[in-house]
Amino acid sequence: MKLFDTLLQEASLHDKAGSASKRAALKAKLTPTDTVEQVSGDLRICEGEDRRVGGGLVVKGNLVLEDQGRLLVAGNLVVEGSIIHEGFDYSLLFVGGALQAGNLLVHGEVVVLGAFKVQGVAWTYYSDYSTYADTLTARLVVADDREDAIGKVSAEHHLVGHSSEIGPRLSKLLQKGLVDEEGEWSYTTLAKKLLKKEALLA
Repeated sequence: MKLFDTLLQEASLHDKAGSASKRAALKAKLTPTDTVEQVSGDLRICEGEDRRVGGGLVVKGNLVLEDQGRLLVAGNLVVEGSIIHEGFDYSLLFVGGALQAGNLLVHGEVVVLGAFKVQGVAWTYYSDYSTYADTLTARLVVADDREDAIGKVSAEHHLVGHSSEIGPRLSKLLQKGLVDEEGEWSYTTLAKKLLKKEALLA
């Protein structure tokens, strides 16, 4: 898909998806196929890998993005497990349709042009990159030291700020031991729990 080739040349999609009007213009250029690719287990996008899906994608397990891994889906993306990018470099998840997942833990860039629904926790961290979507629905939404460009967030709890500010509230919402007495946590530990399909919420 020619549009994907163009997007992959960008260092960031902020200029392409940073507002509702820009996202609508981007969606108008997409022509997803009717095919839906099925992955029976986990799907890992390896370091430096660019994967393009011209239609929809269903992942029965977890979707794991390594640093510098980029996944672009023209249609809808369903991840029955969790979406996990536990790293400190760029990654990209681009979804031209709707995105559904069990949980999401991401440091990299996320662009969703349709409905964005997470059953449990949608957690993004650090200010290097952003999330771009018109709506996001989840039980808990966390933006740790990060400014996400989401039009409307619907959540039981929505925490935005530095870890020192949101830590005390998070400790009451997550499984015991994930947040220590100083209100800090390990992203490696969170990712490992999600990889094992263990719950984060208390």
